[in-house]
Amino acid sequence: MTLKELKKCRYGLTHDGIFHADDVFSTAFIKIINPRIKIIRKNKVPERFCGIIYDIGNTEFDHHNSDNDYRENGIPYASFGKLWRKFAKELYGDYVYRKVDKKLIEFLDLADNTGQSDTLSLAISTFNPKNVSLVEKNFRQAVDFAKIILQNLINNEKSNLADTKLVEEIYNNANNKKIIVLSKYLYFKDALCDKETIYVIYPSVRGGYLAQSLSISSDAQTLKKPFPQRWVKKLPEYLTFCHKSKFLIGANNLDNILYACNIALKEDLNDRK
Repeated sequence: MTLKELKKCRYGLTHDGIFHADDVFSTAFIKIINPRIKIIRKNKVPERFCGIIYDIGNTEFDHHNSDNDYRENGIPYASFGKLWRKFAKELYGDYVYRKVDKKLIEFLDLADNTGQSDTLSLAISTFNPKNVSLVEKNFRQAVDFAKIILQNLINNEKSNLADTKLVEEIYNNANNKKIIVLSKYLYFKDALCDKETIYVIYPSVRGGYLAQSLSISSDAQTLKKPFPQRWVKKLPEYLTFCHKSKFLIGANNLDNILYACNIALKEDLNDRK
């Protein structure tokens, strides 16, 4: 099925009974693409069914067959992942496709294929009622919940992509590329983690300024150069805050936060006690 065909599709079919994050988010994604589609839940595929079939029937968007495929990182696809792989890149572009798959869908696919627990799958499971007469109603509620989460994440990644392009331009025009100053907060990790930038400064929503130490990559936790440990134990007069993990500091004004970053930049890591 093509994206064009899905947008015109009148019916979707998935399994009935107890529902999980996989079929709920699959339905949410399908309804984002085609809000008018009617979803039918059955325990087997009816003869001559015309529509999109997922999470049942050994079809293109099922994952219960023995030859199910895997991502390059070894995580198996479930129905949501297969639907996302087929349609998301054409809808949203490669950046959003990759980011949402990495942040959300991989975990749901892994949980559905292995039984491994994750928080969101647990949250969806709470919609399953004890009273079987409420199953269809609660399924629709779970889908509405999932749609909000998925649409918000898609929108956030679209915004992050726009921010990344702006930050790349700021970096290219900066004289000091080790300390980048932003006039407002922008998502900067994808633009700067693989560059020579060590610290990023931006206005705090609480007033004053924050500076963040960049990690070695956008997916890593290891910092390129954490702020000094002594600032955690005792704040210098030019700072208002230093996170215990040494990745974030705060100051009342731009001059003070710049001063702190320059001090931190010049220090040897072995002297940061």
